[in-house]
Amino acid sequence: MREFIPGFLRNRRSDRPRLGVLLIFGLAVLSLAAGQLYAQGKPKIPTVDAGVGSCSADFVVRDGNNKPLYNASIDLTFRYGLFNLHKVSLEAFTDSNGRAHFKGLPDAPKNPLAFDVRYGDRQKTQTDNPLYTCKASYDVVLP
Repeated sequence: MREFIPGFLRNRRSDRPRLGVLLIFGLAVLSLAAGQLYAQGKPKIPTVDAGVGSCSADFVVRDGNNKPLYNASIDLTFRYGLFNLHKVSLEAFTDSNGRAHFKGLPDAPKNPLAFDVRYGDRQKTQTDNPLYTCKASYDVVLP
């Protein structure tokens, strides 16, 4: 009994499949699988969305020796809207590279935004005014 081999894989001179076509197909599948594994392995920056505007702020938190601090807390509380009736409180924690990202910050707040950065007993406040720096980036050093 003969096994079924599709015509495009069959060699005209014999009944054996074409090894070249099978090899190319196997390499294509392997490269796709490797690409998927690489995409899943990339670390994602912790992101918090305020959902109020289009501004953002990126943070990198380091210690006095310029090493990134993992799990440092960044807190932000601000008010917006008519008569400042709406209040938003956000908190993000840094990843292993000391990074965190805030997006959806208000475009024109009445007061500058104050980010409280904490790690253990160390604390620092970083202010940001989205009127002047809508896409801000801060490198915070906690001694």
